[in-house]
Amino acid sequence: MEHININKLLHKYLKYWPLFVFGAIICLSAAYLHIRYRAEPQYAVTSTILVKTNDAGKGSIQNESIKSLGLIKNSTDVDDEIGILKSNGIMEKVISNRSLNINYFVEGRIRDVEIYGEDTPIEVLVDETDTNLIHDLPINIKLLDSTQFELKTFVNDENYQTVHKFGDLVSLPYGTFTINAKELTDYKDNGKPLYFLIRNTERVIDTFLQNLSVSQVNISGNLLSIRFTCSNPKKGEDVIAGLIETYVEEMIKYENELAENTIKMIDSRLKLLSGEIEGVEKTVEEFKTKNDPSSVTSNPDLYIAQANDYKKLIADYQTEINIIDAIETYLKQGNTDTPIPAALSANDPSLTSMIDKYNETLLEKGHMSQSASKANPLIVNLDRTLNDLGKAIVENARSAKNRYMIAQRNLQSNANKYQAQIAKVPSMERQLVDISRDKSTKEGLYLYLLQKREEEVLSLAAPVSSTRIVSLPKAGRFPISPNKTALYLGGLILGLFLPLSVVYIKELFNNKISSLEELTSLTSAPFLGEIAKSVDGNIISTTNGKRTPTAELFRLLCFNLEYLKKTDKNQTILVTSTVKGEGKSFVASNLAITLASNGESVIALSFDLRMPQLMKNFGMSESPGITDFIVKKEVPTEQIIQKHPSIENLHLIGAGIEINEVGRLMLSERIEILINELKQEYDRIIIDTPPIGLISDAFALNAFIDSTIYVTRKDITKRENLKTVESIYKNGKLRNTMVVLNDTKAPDAYGYTDKKNNH
Repeated sequence: MEHININKLLHKYLKYWPLFVFGAIICLSAAYLHIRYRAEPQYAVTSTILVKTNDAGKGSIQNESIKSLGLIKNSTDVDDEIGILKSNGIMEKVISNRSLNINYFVEGRIRDVEIYGEDTPIEVLVDETDTNLIHDLPINIKLLDSTQFELKTFVNDENYQTVHKFGDLVSLPYGTFTINAKELTDYKDNGKPLYFLIRNTERVIDTFLQNLSVSQVNISGNLLSIRFTCSNPKKGEDVIAGLIETYVEEMIKYENELAENTIKMIDSRLKLLSGEIEGVEKTVEEFKTKNDPSSVTSNPDLYIAQANDYKKLIADYQTEINIIDAIETYLKQGNTDTPIPAALSANDPSLTSMIDKYNETLLEKGHMSQSASKANPLIVNLDRTLNDLGKAIVENARSAKNRYMIAQRNLQSNANKYQAQIAKVPSMERQLVDISRDKSTKEGLYLYLLQKREEEVLSLAAPVSSTRIVSLPKAGRFPISPNKTALYLGGLILGLFLPLSVVYIKELFNNKISSLEELTSLTSAPFLGEIAKSVDGNIISTTNGKRTPTAELFRLLCFNLEYLKKTDKNQTILVTSTVKGEGKSFVASNLAITLASNGESVIALSFDLRMPQLMKNFGMSESPGITDFIVKKEVPTEQIIQKHPSIENLHLIGAGIEINEVGRLMLSERIEILINELKQEYDRIIIDTPPIGLISDAFALNAFIDSTIYVTRKDITKRENLKTVESIYKNGKLRNTMVVLNDTKAPDAYGYTDKKNNH
């Protein structure tokens, strides 16, 4: 497993620290400018309300009884209330009632500022039905005086500039509206242009609902937390206040509609019962007129009393049957858009529960119909549910009616037993008892319905919402966005990440040697040393006692050359590289100069016969040279050797005349003669050869050399070229191969420095 060198990794990126500092400054500045001039602060407005749920008012039998009287309204589930508060219909009424689809702005140099409420000097009333109305069009308004104003805008490549009076109806190609001046306003005209926008109501509804959240404060409670985000705190407070107000109004309206429908049904039933009671009373009157009632009232006995008790129970059941008949009649008449008065079925809990569910579903359909069409799948589903509930109520009513009728028959059977005992009672008495029983039944039902009617009237006369505001809408003191800490932190991270990415990508696509560590890790050949980058690119000079960092590194190179030598003399040294431009001629030239300055007798050979460079470094002629010696066998060695004019102990041999067939010359026996003669005369022989990555001339000299200096150059030599170095070293293609890294950064300080080159 490859271990990561943290110091090396940090050094790779820290050398680009100015880029990181620049990136951080730029991104932090961008974050500051965004916060200062671009980002619009958003405030959170919160409120808490308490709603009643299905569990409310059911803590005891007494509460259930009070509910049956109509004094406690049908409650709904908390989730349903959340859905109502977040419905399009409620929000549309809030926006319409407060003209929240009209926004007022004061132009700024960089960002326009929205004003609202008392900060606005005018009030715009828009005709939403105008087909020419253009939404989101900036309409500039200039207050000329207390009675007049000027409108200016640009529509369809045409400027419109008109003057109007406050309160007049303004009809223009882009809309119809009325503008009124406010008497109480905090607006101060500082010369900055004022304009307003008429927003599309549907889009405003969507935006407001996205910024609105309603949730339970805790799962087991009935408290709802309402939260709305807005750029203007006062506007946000008005939105929540309007939302709660509209919600309460709609709930009261629904409760009143339920009470009014109940009263209408009871009135209809009371009118019918009133006629029936009048008929019974008239029958009693006629009976007493024809008969003497004294005989009836003077002979009561025990059997009659017991029979009357059973008949009283039979009458009670008959009352329940009549109530169920009324409910059946109500449903059969097709009243599917009005709630069923649940108060009439208080003595049958199962039927009461089903009617409550029917009314709740009808309420949900009513709220949803405000923002959805009849073809909406949800509306269709609710209609189906209402139809199923209606059928279930009818079936339940029939079942209850059958139970009451069976109970009636049983009671009647028992009553008949006693009737047999009172058979001797005069017929007149029996007739009077029957008439009295019928009268008692109808009067009991009449009084019951009359009591229910009074209760519903009382509830309607004093409408009270079950919703209570726990905390009024209040905006926070500080904006919730933009988050300055997050933006600055994000800017800093981005400012560091971008340079890091650039450096990483640069390093990823960089296929060249960039450091000494990288060089030594890619080849096992001995490392001879590194050569600092020369300021002027010329060969070093030893005149006037000047010593540059480059000269010092060449002296160190000579020391390492002796330290790493594998032969006693290490006399003949070949200098080569992979490709042109890596500095092999520069290294050969300076190595020769350094050895000569150390007192050794040195000769440098320009064996790059195709593109010679060595003699140019010294400003000397290439001819006569090596090719002359090889081709012209009569040319002696002394004739091609040139002494350097200023550097003592340094001699050079140029490439000679240009020859096309250089490869054939490299196999000439004259080369061996030349090298052997030079070995007799000089301490060091430095041979500059062509790059071996292109030409194989250097391999022909391997038999005559003691060591090889393979020159690589920082940011020039490719990593893949080091495979060639590794192959040469391991296979011995060039003797005693050692690697030099050229063009590195000069050390910060040396024992001797050249003021001219000190940088």
